[in-house]
Amino acid sequence: MAAALQKITAQKAVVEKLEQEMEDRQKDIERIVDDQGRLRENMKALRGSAEEKALLQRYTKQLDDQETQIAGLRKKIQDTEAQRDAAKEQLDQMINDLQLETSF
Repeated sequence: MAAALQKITAQKAVVEKLEQEMEDRQKDIERIVDDQGRLRENMKALRGSAEEKALLQRYTKQLDDQETQIAGLRKKIQDTEAQRDAAKEQLDQMINDLQLETSF
């Protein structure tokens, strides 16, 4: 019984770790989106300035790089979500098996 509970606790930790990874990646996306807002505001403020062309190219490149980052983070979130779902299903099965053992 103690060994089964230990396995369940370990599996629960796996699920929680995967959920934390998903949250961290979502926070990364939110930070990037906030930064993109700042870049877009800077781009609006450049209208008519001498450095406009060089800065617009720089900001555009930065926005493009960030969009690539966001796409990668979203893919990682989806992959982690699938891993979490599988780990959670395994945890649920372990709990069900333990309940069956204790009911006999």
